[in-house]
Amino acid sequence: MTPEVERAIGQIQQALPDHEVEVIEEQQGGAYVIVSGIDIGPVFNLSKVWCGFLITFQYPSADVYPHYLGPVFTRVDGQALGESFSGPTEWLNRSCIQVSRRSNHLDPSIDTAATKLLKIISWVRSR
Repeated sequence: MTPEVERAIGQIQQALPDHEVEVIEEQQGGAYVIVSGIDIGPVFNLSKVWCGFLITFQYPSADVYPHYLGPVFTRVDGQALGESFSGPTEWLNRSCIQVSRRSNHLDPSIDTAATKLLKIISWVRSR
């Protein structure tokens, strides 16, 4: 892994100290990251899911996008998940829902992997 990717993983662990963070190195210097025990709120049929994503070797110049939440979940009111959700799909041989929330004006000093993950969690909880 590149030093920048290693730092990003450390920031994720600091931001979510009560969560298990699984890291799988990828061949180009990036890492697949899976954070367990994410609380997505009462709107969904599962209260806790994992969240996975790839931090590419281009980080911090590349957005951390998309994010995956699993296992597959639904809304308790029976409505569609809505904009920016797609799936069910598979990611790293895991059934999940893809969340597409791109950072259109990426600023590497602000848009870290940790802050992006926290934004995704907050956004999902607000649905």
